[in-house]
Amino acid sequence: MKLAAKLTFAILLLLALLLNLGAAWLISSGFSAQLQAAAQQNAAAHRAECYQLQKEMIDTPELETQPALVTRYGQQRTAQAGEGLAILSEDGAFLYSGTGMKNGWQPVLRSVDAGADSMTYAKEGTNVWQLFASPVQWQGRTLWLVSSCDVSEVFQLRNQQLVGFVRLELIAFVGVTLAIWAVSRRLTRPLKTLEETSKAIAAGAYDRRTGMTGTDEVAGLAASFDAMAEAVEQRAQQLDLAVRQREDFVSAFTHELKTPMTSMLGYADLLRSAEVKPEVRQRAANYIYHETKRLEALSAKLMTFMALDPEHKTLELRPVSLAVLAEKTARTLPETCPVQLCWQGFETGCVLGDEELLTALLENLISNGVRAEPKDGLVHISACANSGQVEITVRDRGRGIPQTELERITEPFYMVDKSRARAQNGSGFGLALCDRIARLHGTQLEFESQPGEGTAVRFTIKEAGE
Repeated sequence: MKLAAKLTFAILLLLALLLNLGAAWLISSGFSAQLQAAAQQNAAAHRAECYQLQKEMIDTPELETQPALVTRYGQQRTAQAGEGLAILSEDGAFLYSGTGMKNGWQPVLRSVDAGADSMTYAKEGTNVWQLFASPVQWQGRTLWLVSSCDVSEVFQLRNQQLVGFVRLELIAFVGVTLAIWAVSRRLTRPLKTLEETSKAIAAGAYDRRTGMTGTDEVAGLAASFDAMAEAVEQRAQQLDLAVRQREDFVSAFTHELKTPMTSMLGYADLLRSAEVKPEVRQRAANYIYHETKRLEALSAKLMTFMALDPEHKTLELRPVSLAVLAEKTARTLPETCPVQLCWQGFETGCVLGDEELLTALLENLISNGVRAEPKDGLVHISACANSGQVEITVRDRGRGIPQTELERITEPFYMVDKSRARAQNGSGFGLALCDRIARLHGTQLEFESQPGEGTAVRFTIKEAGE
């Protein structure tokens, strides 16, 4: 069953319950009031009839002993008062019966059994009577007077009201049903839009949105749904990017292995299969040694890179002295460094991190600065503390990086100038490794570069407390 139908059915059910309860209460209240008024009026008439009978007993002492007198009295009073009467002796024998009922003796006896000044009901077909019974006494003589008052009109009026309400309710319910159905369809239309949008997204249309606005709960749900869809689209894009990067990684890795291996195999085969001149042999051996060292460094960086996956690894951050970090990083660099390193702000202070990884991070950034061949022969490394954070910057005035390349330089095996990088023993893994180390420390690398002007790489790390 559709939600609109459920809403319509639920509202109609509730409306019917409320209307019927209200109508039942109103009709019942009116009916009870009318019946009570009739009872009070009939009770008063019955008491008056008791007085009249008592007067007749005084005026006619032989009334009880002569049935003809009783019958004549009953007929006169029935004709004058317009009400039914029954007169019984003290032992319950009928002296006169003019109740207007075909089988009135049973209701009359029940009324007498109910006791003095009681009221009972009797029903025959569609007619209903109120019965009042009272003993009338005079000088040791007792007669029972039973008055029967027809209250059928009160019951007929109630039944007419019920029938009228049912007819009115049916007519009203037809119109109300149509109105509620239209309103329910309109209220549930946004849910239909949500359903269609969710099906489209499930089918692969991640850019679909509901586009609904408003301040009600459904609009809030639609806004949350659109936010979720946006997150799903971004996640799908990230997964697609991850797949492409993995494919690029495999392709680049295969190329990085195949190119030197092919040359190394050719030189090795040359040395193995024929006598060559000493200078050729030396050149072949140098190439094989150089490429072997480069592959060894590539293998080591690859293993380190795979081990430092931020999604599956966490670090135990400890205080690291900036002075110790600078000293240790300087020792990892070649003794015959072609440029001068300018350290600033590393004299005091500590940061929270992993000393070995931070050393590797700085060593790779400085090595990239050295390979950039700065015009002034300097690589500046600075540390600046501010509001519980330490910003570390590595800056050079070398070749620089084109703006179009900055977004990809942290991808594994990506090299701006492949031939120059390989000539300088580069693997294209340094910045990718630096990026992972930075992310493991809860930060990220920021690059500023202009071709011919140099490059600045900075990251921010938490300062260790005293």
